[in-house]
Amino acid sequence: MTSEMLLALFCIGATLLFLAVRRGLILRTDQEIRRAGATLIAERDALERQANELEAMQAGIGAMKAKLVELSTDKLVLSRRGGKRTAASRRFIHEIGRPEPGRKCFAFRLVMAPGFVAQPDAKAVVHPAIWRFENVAQVWAADFAAAQMLTRSIFHEGVGVTVSGEDAEQDAVAGVAAP
Repeated sequence: MTSEMLLALFCIGATLLFLAVRRGLILRTDQEIRRAGATLIAERDALERQANELEAMQAGIGAMKAKLVELSTDKLVLSRRGGKRTAASRRFIHEIGRPEPGRKCFAFRLVMAPGFVAQPDAKAVVHPAIWRFENVAQVWAADFAAAQMLTRSIFHEGVGVTVSGEDAEQDAVAGVAAP
């Protein structure tokens, strides 16, 4: 073998060795890219799961907020001492007029007109949730007839409230002391 042949074989071998090393580097880089891609896909899937859980929690929070708004209309009335009254003893008092000399306090029971809320043009005086409990109109007037007229002019069938019955006349002191 001549030196030229050896040089040619060396060049061919070096080229093949260079190509083999290059191929090895390309394959290693390809594997690193695939591993990084798999890691990124796993992280993306984990983030999607967390986003779905977050959306579910936000929907739950929205539902709880809606429930809280609904419950805030139904919360218990606090007594003057801060204790809670039972739901059965809840009473909403609608005051008409004010105590003045010569006026007496009259009380009338109020109820929502049956089927009024179902009417398409129904406009209740106040939120319908309070009408599930006892409602009383305390009217300050000179006499019973004036108190009855005043009550019926404010609470009538047109606004969905009826005066179901008249209670006994209360004197001014008892009307002021009532909670």
